[in-house]
Amino acid sequence: MSETPRIAVLSRFPGLYSTQRLLQVVDAAGMEAVLLAPEQCLLTVNGVHADLYVQGEKFPYCAAIIPRIGGPITALGARLLRYFAGAGTFCLNSAEALQLARDKFASLQALAAAGIAVPQTVYFTESRQKELALQMLGTPLVHKILQGSQGVGVSLAETPVAARGMLDTFLSLQHEAMVQRFLPGRQDVRVIVLFGEVVAAMRRESAAEDFRSNLHCGGRASAFPALPESWAEIARKAAVALGLDFAGVDLMADADQNALVLEVNPVPSLEGIEKSTGVDVAGRVITALQLRLASA
Repeated sequence: MSETPRIAVLSRFPGLYSTQRLLQVVDAAGMEAVLLAPEQCLLTVNGVHADLYVQGEKFPYCAAIIPRIGGPITALGARLLRYFAGAGTFCLNSAEALQLARDKFASLQALAAAGIAVPQTVYFTESRQKELALQMLGTPLVHKILQGSQGVGVSLAETPVAARGMLDTFLSLQHEAMVQRFLPGRQDVRVIVLFGEVVAAMRRESAAEDFRSNLHCGGRASAFPALPESWAEIARKAAVALGLDFAGVDLMADADQNALVLEVNPVPSLEGIEKSTGVDVAGRVITALQLRLASA
């Protein structure tokens, strides 16, 4: 009799909805669910061998790993995923895809190169470039830190004076700036893509006092069953362009009602999408993993 497959969820926060749902579904599917805390991991290489230790013990083989890695520890998460890939573990999103998607400007470059429309965006590192950036974008404009998520590090400047002050601040603190043309409207759409298939979509609307539609910033979510096929196709292509097996693709209409990809999240939250749509996204993820493991 073959051993029960071990599926690990890589997460710093065991109490989060997404982490709990994935562990519950793995267990319900008759597999061994393992919670792996990244900060408890010790990686080694010696000659041609690589190993992983957790709390002093060599970590046993896992059939698959699901990364639930936040932005601040993307580099650690990527190193762990590289280890697991080398050990023959199936990784739901590779280290390379995770790092590309987490770099907001690099991911926009990859999307544009794949023929996927994105908002006009400017990246620069010296203060003397800010006037050209303002000339290109005008105001209002949005500044985003390159590694932010959940709406953190996203700022709106409504006038040239405010924009100059904001850019000076970020350039002095981070030595780089990424600014984007502001898209009016309080709604965007989050599309969940799993192995090239759209499994759910929700509309997000910002709170009255905030321009950001992220649910962590007080935005509201509702099911969006009437997702246009053209938007679904863009979401699928965006996930493929970044090499992501599992992704949350955020889209918004421009002035001509054409879809633009705002960004692609390689670790999309399950709570908002499951509660607003009723779709068992965690179940879809685990079923898809089972099929891939069975065919390996």
